[in-house]
Amino acid sequence: MAETAKRKRMLLLFLVALLILVVAAAIAVGVYRQKTVVIELSLYSGNSWGVPQNFAYAIYDKAVELFEQRYAEKGYHLKLRTGMMYKDYSEWFAQQVLKGKEPDLFLIIEEDFTTFAAIGLLEKLDHYIIKSDLSEHDFFSNALEAGQYQGSQYALPIGIVPSFLIYNQDLLDSLGLSIDLEHWTWEQFYRLCSQITGDLDGDGELDRFGVEGYDWHQAFYTNDSALFNEKSSQAGFTAQHMAEMLGFLKKMHALNQGVVVREGMFEEGRVGFKTFNLSEFRVYGSYPYRILRYDDFDWKAIPFPHGPHGSSKSKLYTVQLGMSSRSKHKDVAFEFLRFISSDQEFQYQIWEYSNMLPVNREAFDRIYHSGIMQRDGMRSLDREFIESVIADSYIDPDFKKYPVIDDYITQRIFKIIAQDEDISTGIVDLRQLINTLLVENTTVKSVNI
Repeated sequence: MAETAKRKRMLLLFLVALLILVVAAAIAVGVYRQKTVVIELSLYSGNSWGVPQNFAYAIYDKAVELFEQRYAEKGYHLKLRTGMMYKDYSEWFAQQVLKGKEPDLFLIIEEDFTTFAAIGLLEKLDHYIIKSDLSEHDFFSNALEAGQYQGSQYALPIGIVPSFLIYNQDLLDSLGLSIDLEHWTWEQFYRLCSQITGDLDGDGELDRFGVEGYDWHQAFYTNDSALFNEKSSQAGFTAQHMAEMLGFLKKMHALNQGVVVREGMFEEGRVGFKTFNLSEFRVYGSYPYRILRYDDFDWKAIPFPHGPHGSSKSKLYTVQLGMSSRSKHKDVAFEFLRFISSDQEFQYQIWEYSNMLPVNREAFDRIYHSGIMQRDGMRSLDREFIESVIADSYIDPDFKKYPVIDDYITQRIFKIIAQDEDISTGIVDLRQLINTLLVENTTVKSVNI
């Protein structure tokens, strides 16, 4: 009898203890859920400058690791949405938006930025920035400008990739040619390209050419400042400057006698100059990748030549991160935006885990002082040169129809050059084309928020 009573007491104690554990666990889960904030970040694999990169998400994994460590007490966590290639990302993301399932934070394809800002999908960041310790002086100004729309900040930059020219130094030396960077103009560039271009085997066909990858964008922005007016409502280029550019490009085109300079000819030693960017420089300036493509000759980086009314300029590629205006955790999302764009510890590792430069100036300084550019046989880029390229760079116009209009401009300019059309007539037609395209279908539909 006593034994039975004892067993009952033991069972009762066990049940009470089990109940206490269940209640405690439920309370702990409730507290955890109340304390923990999970935000989502969507990423793409690839980039707009076309350079392959292994471990595409490594830099973002590192950002999540450091951020969660930094804010462990606050319970901030990030969930990454990955698996989308760069070329498929826009379509996939548009589907998420239509379903109302876009993440709190997302990488933004450059061509999509102005559309997202115009329709209200992107959260305006101005008031968050004012309340934070962010300073515009911590960033390269052009990188910050890439995330601005109609005077407001809608995205923050993570990394930048400046572009420039490289040249085959061995080839120029063998021809007794040199570059005068103090007077680095279209005229000098054309003269060098004409001296490089030639039929080497006497079969009547050209074997060697002046430049690979050079197009009207590099020419335009080195002789004029803007394609459109300030409101992007009309063409804004200067007729004289456009005429000078078209005349120069006609001369350059004529050098090749109708032959298309295909990608890869520079690495074969058959081209004097090539448009390049820092990401390519990082990959192909390092061992072992250098020996695969550019180890047969010495090559160096230089700015783009300028026209009679301009200066050396080149495109600045940026990686931008934005916040959904429908996010339920905007304050936390902005904390991550602020962290990934300005935290010096993380920004320093941009160079380590990607082929970009950091947008934070202090991290940029540390990279140059650390000597890591020379590691593994990396060709060093002169600091003064790369800073001047960044400072003198341009970003694409910030209105949503620009990518489409840019395609039309490219086609029209190619026709003027390739078919040797009258330049004055071509400029009139080009201005009319741009103005017509700017007027058509300019309205946008806002996101339902």
